[in-house]
Amino acid sequence: MRKARGSAGPVMFAAAALLAACQSAPVSACGGSFCDGFESAETGAAPGAPWAVDLANATLAVDDTRAASGSKSVRIDLAGKGTGFLTAPGARSGRMKVFLEAAPEGDVHWTLIELRGKRPSDGHIAELRIGGQHPVAGGSRLMANYETPEGYTDASAPMSDCWHHAAGTDVMPTGRWTELSWKAGADGKTLEVSIDGVPVPALTVEGHGQGCLHQPADYAWELPDITEVNLGWESYQPDGPRHIWVDDVVLGEGG
Repeated sequence: MRKARGSAGPVMFAAAALLAACQSAPVSACGGSFCDGFESAETGAAPGAPWAVDLANATLAVDDTRAASGSKSVRIDLAGKGTGFLTAPGARSGRMKVFLEAAPEGDVHWTLIELRGKRPSDGHIAELRIGGQHPVAGGSRLMANYETPEGYTDASAPMSDCWHHAAGTDVMPTGRWTELSWKAGADGKTLEVSIDGVPVPALTVEGHGQGCLHQPADYAWELPDITEVNLGWESYQPDGPRHIWVDDVVLGEGG
């Protein structure tokens, strides 16, 4: 596992713009403070405000060839190692539908969801990620990751790169639409994840994970004041091409 970006974050968003985004999703699908089904977005272009994008070796655009509902979604294509993220206002909980064409077959650390902000204790950036790393017989095994990226460039900042692997049978579905939902800081837990409405208990993080590259195994995963949610795909090691679609995003649901 490695860092992907430095401490500079994408654009913050005003509350008025955040609420305006809910107009893009069907009312029945909007159970949070922010939602978007991308139906009103221009095909072939990145979705507009309040969305921002974070791209490295990747392309991202609204697509009308595949959708979980309606007729549009956001397609992200990566040529290999890189970043293809939609960036939204911060929220501790949410859900989205994802169509991942194929997962890495090699030992590649990847991220689908990243919650980012400053830690209350010291003001340094922390990132709580949901993704995977190790391939197993049934696919690419899910993993939660805690990273403090400023430590790579600022000697006064902490380094961490901590992990919490799910069970060997908890893999990322491919070749179909999958609903991923998450809650951070709920019920005293650091992270809870569900797939298609079914909790993944082996991916629940309580206080700390299973190990760290730069800290003791019981290093606390201090939840930041989340100001950004990054959705899409990021690979931290050399990887094959990745193709992923994102649709029906709801943030702030029940959290």
